[in-house]
This record gives sequence, C-alpha cells and structure tokens, in this order.
Amino acid sequence: MEGPCDAYGFSLQRRSPASETASSSDTGEEARRRCEKREKKNRKRWETEWPRPVQVASQPSPSPTSSLGDWLRWRSLKAMCREGIPPTLRGAMWSEASGASGEKERATADYGSLADAGKEATNHQIDLDLPRTFPDHPFYQTAEGRAALRRVLVAVGAYCEAEGGYCQSMNYVAAFVLLAVDRDEERAFWIMAGVVKRKVLQDTWSERLLGCRVEMEALGTLLRKRDPKVAAHLAAIGCDVSYFATDWFLCLYCKSLPSETVARVWDSFLLEGPKVLFRVALAILGSCRGEILSCGNPGDVVTVLRRAQVDLHDRCALMDQAFAVGSLPMAKIDKYRSRASVSAPE
Repeated sequence: MEGPCDAYGFSLQRRSPASETASSSDTGEEARRRCEKREKKNRKRWETEWPRPVQVASQPSPSPTSSLGDWLRWRSLKAMCREGIPPTLRGAMWSEASGASGEKERATADYGSLADAGKEATNHQIDLDLPRTFPDHPFYQTAEGRAALRRVLVAVGAYCEAEGGYCQSMNYVAAFVLLAVDRDEERAFWIMAGVVKRKVLQDTWSERLLGCRVEMEALGTLLRKRDPKVAAHLAAIGCDVSYFATDWFLCLYCKSLPSETVARVWDSFLLEGPKVLFRVALAILGSCRGEILSCGNPGDVVTVLRRAQVDLHDRCALMDQAFAVGSLPMAKIDKYRSRASVSAPE
C-alpha cells in the first residue's frame, strides 16, 4: 500500500479523504504524534502500576488462574483505560472487559466447530459482505484475510443465534476487532460474542434493528436535553438523528472513525458499557456544533459530520471531550431507552 499507514494498517490517505492538501495531512500526522506522546506516558503508568497484568498478558497462553478479571476491580483501571490501553495489552484486556473470557468458559461449543457451522442463508450473506468490508485494507485484499474474517463471522452467527445471529454491519466490527487483536481469530470471536451478548442493547443487530433504533431515539432525547439549540435546528431542517448516527450504533464507530481512534473508544466502551457510545456521539456533535447550526438541510449535516469524523486522528482530544460532557449515568440512558422503546416503529 502506498503512502503512510496507521497502526492497524489502514492508509491514512484512504481513511481521510477530506485531507487532500499537504497542510491538512500534516495536521493529522501531528495530532497522531501528540496522542502517541501522551499515550506513551500512560504506557509507563501501566508498566509501573500494573506489573502483573503486563506479565500475564504477555504470556502466550495465560492460565485460567492468572485471569486479568481480578484486576478489573481496581479503581484506577477506568481512568487508565480512558487514557488508552497499550496495544500490547489490548487483546488481553478487551477479552476480560468484554466478558469474552467468561463467555468462553461457559460455552458448550468451541470456536473451531462454530466456525464450520452456520445456516446456508447466513453464510451466503456473509460471503456477499466480505468483499465490501474494508476492501482497501491489505489484509482483507488477501484470500487469507477474507477467510479469517469469514470464519469469525460464521461463528458469531451460529453462537449468537438467540440474539438474531449474523447481521450486516457486524462484518465491519469483526474486521476491526480482528486487526486490533493481531489477527487472533479465536480471541476476536469471543470478544464479538461478549459484545453481542453483553455490551450492546438487545436486538441491536436483529432483523429489524430495533435495538439500534431505540439507541438513536435515546440519543435524540439526550441531545435535546444537553444541547436544545442543535436539537431544535436539526428538527427544523428535517434531519433525524438516524441520518448520521446509524453507523455509530450499528458499527460501533468502526466504520466512521480512524482505526486508532476507534481503539481508544473501545478501550472505554468495553469496560464502562454503551454509555461511552453516547458520550462519543455528543463529543462529535459538539465539535461540529457551529457548522451544524449553519447547515440548511440534512445532506449538509451528514457531509459535515463525515468530513469531521475521518479526520479525528486526535483521539486524545476526542476522548477528553467525551468525558467532559458531564455526568451520564447508565440509569439515565436506560430511562431514555425505555421511553424510546415504546414509540419505536414496528
């Protein structure tokens, strides 16, 4: 692949179509360097305060008795995850924070058998989606990469059948997770299983996407509470939240943000839950507030937000803003969800 790439192999040119000038490209690279410098300090904190988790995660096959689960109760972990999990620890910590480790222990089937399962119709849909999944990424341009992603998706569809099985958009999520855990198929699968069963609203990936629609209605309510001026303007120009937020909740930002920024969102999302998705949504909208208020139609809003998202390489600034929007307890999100679920369309 020509040109600079990020830590997960995505072309920075491809992921930032709005950054076509040298100056804007340099600005994106500067943002990445600033974050790298800040995250480097955080890595030292992990190594100083968390020597045992570092040692456990670095083992090729950690034993069940050395699970990182015990360490998740430490009060400082939330703050450290908000500052970013070191890439070398991300797979191990994501496995614990997502509930993947516990899911694997309770499962009656192993990854190998699940990857060979799946319904014919589901597998056919997966085969259709594979060529559309990050087609410019070098790994997914290869037969090996597509085959690995296919096995993960087939296994997810079979294991999560009670939750609706495979659904389009899962392909982007699984493809990103697979890259983030150094292409470890089994680890990626169990993290996906934990996300589907424990981290997103039920029916998010069902046939009617009811859970996703509930989340977007909840976001609309939250926006009216937090920024009534923006909410009123969107309503006045006929711009429903679903026009720009569908991928946020269906693809969990994997298709919207630069991959290194997605990883930072997931560091907190897996540990703290779906309220982080709402925090990030408010942060993105807040960063574009002036431009949104100048938009005269929904298409302009979508364009503004898409252009902003692909250039969000300053992951540190985004997460700072996400956690600076004020208190957002899960109980409040659940209240908005309960209101939305009543009016969600059939």
